[in-house]
Amino acid sequence: MQANAIEDLLTSIQTADGPSSVWDTAAAFFGSFGLDRIIYLDVGPVRERVLTTMPAAWMAHYTERNHSRIDPFIRYCAASLTPVGTGIDYLDEHSYLDARERGFIRKAAETGFRSGMSCMIRVRGPMGAAGWNLGSTMPRQQLEKFLARHGDIVRLAAHLSHEKLAQSGNDAEVAAPVLSPRETECLQWLAAGLRTKEIADRMGIRPITVELHLRNARNRLGAQTREQALARAIASGLLPV
Repeated sequence: MQANAIEDLLTSIQTADGPSSVWDTAAAFFGSFGLDRIIYLDVGPVRERVLTTMPAAWMAHYTERNHSRIDPFIRYCAASLTPVGTGIDYLDEHSYLDARERGFIRKAAETGFRSGMSCMIRVRGPMGAAGWNLGSTMPRQQLEKFLARHGDIVRLAAHLSHEKLAQSGNDAEVAAPVLSPRETECLQWLAAGLRTKEIADRMGIRPITVELHLRNARNRLGAQTREQALARAIASGLLPV
């Protein structure tokens, strides 16, 4: 399922005309899985892009009240690559939130946003931040059951969509890096959903060697995580799906 779904998404994105079309394609993809309250941001010194499937009235309220000042996603989730539960169904887990931040989450719940998960691509820093709040109207238990089954494909889709959105906003052509045959093969097995030990068994090498190949691939691709490396390889045409 993973390879077919990503191939369909990639085909649709590659034929998309401009960032709006890329976004529509990504939003439809996530929506088909029930992730119907998603927020994407890519902000930095030279870019400020915030896209969402949240209701227009909510976004107008968000902008009018300058809620970015108290949005817990920006303050906390955007500071870590580790996924963080979002939405009112996870509120009790975040005792560090102050009254205004908790009120913000309760207000967002009025739009139907019950549960979600952060998926950061670039953590908050001097170059800004980029990532997703993959929210939904699903209750927490249903979301977690879904992510346990399809979390890998959803996170890969988030990274791939980010790469295409970033490319669509950059007219300058950048030479694609060159991966070694072993690095490419490791990424191909990773795209197929295999874990490190399974990849090692398929390739007849040690797990530590697989880790080395994947680390080298991340370095060549300028990626912070395996998922980001995989998305960049696919988006750059270095890896067939």
